[in-house]
Amino acid sequence: MITLGILTLGQAPRTDIEPTFRAILGDRIAFRQRGALDGLGAGECARLVPEDGESGIETCLRKQDGVVRGVLVAKRLLLPRLIAAGRKLEAECDALLLLCSGRFPELKRAIPRLIEPITVIRSVVAALAGHGHLCVIGPASDMEAAPAQWRSSAARVSTAAASPYGGREALVRAALRAREAGADYVLLDDMGFTELQRRTVRDTSGLPTLSATSITARILQELV
Repeated sequence: MITLGILTLGQAPRTDIEPTFRAILGDRIAFRQRGALDGLGAGECARLVPEDGESGIETCLRKQDGVVRGVLVAKRLLLPRLIAAGRKLEAECDALLLLCSGRFPELKRAIPRLIEPITVIRSVVAALAGHGHLCVIGPASDMEAAPAQWRSSAARVSTAAASPYGGREALVRAALRAREAGADYVLLDDMGFTELQRRTVRDTSGLPTLSATSITARILQELV
C-alpha cells in the first residue's frame, strides 16, 4: 500500500479534510500526517502571530474535543517549523503533499519532491475560466493578494472572504456575493475547504464551483 504524507501548516491530523481525499482516492493508500504547529499549545501559537504590517497565513489548531479553529500566524515564523516537519514526514512516506494552495519556494527548495497543489490548480482554473470571470473565495487574510495571484488564470477576478474554519453563514454570504458579481466560476482557494462546503457554495450560487482540495485529490489519483 502506498503511503501519502500530508504536510499541514497547522496541527495534524486533519480529520476534516481526510474524507474528501478518501472519497476520491479510496482505500488503496494510507495517510500519514504532520503539522508545522504539532505539539504547540495555544499560548505558544499566540507568540507566532504576525506583527503589524507583516504577512500572515491562516491555518488551524485542534481543540481537545477535535473541533477545528482558525489561527493567523506569521509566515516567517511558520516556515522553519514547516520545513522541519516536512523533512521528517518525507522519510515516512512514498509521496508528500503540501496541504496548502499557496506558494512556498523555500520549502520546495528544501524538499524538492514535495507536491505543491498551486501549480495544478492554476492550470485547471486557466483551462476553464481563462476567458471568464472567476470569483475566488478564501480567508480574508488572502483576499487582498488574490486578484494579482489569479490574474493570469482568468479574464476577470473578484473575491469574497470566507474561512473554511468559520460558520456556514459566512460561506453562504460569499457564495451570494459571487453570484451577484456575475462570476462564471467560483474557486475555493484554501485546502481547508471540504466537499460539503463546496456543495454549499455551488448550491447557493448556482455556479460551477472548484475546490483546491478536490482538484488536488483527483490529480493525486493519477500519481498513486
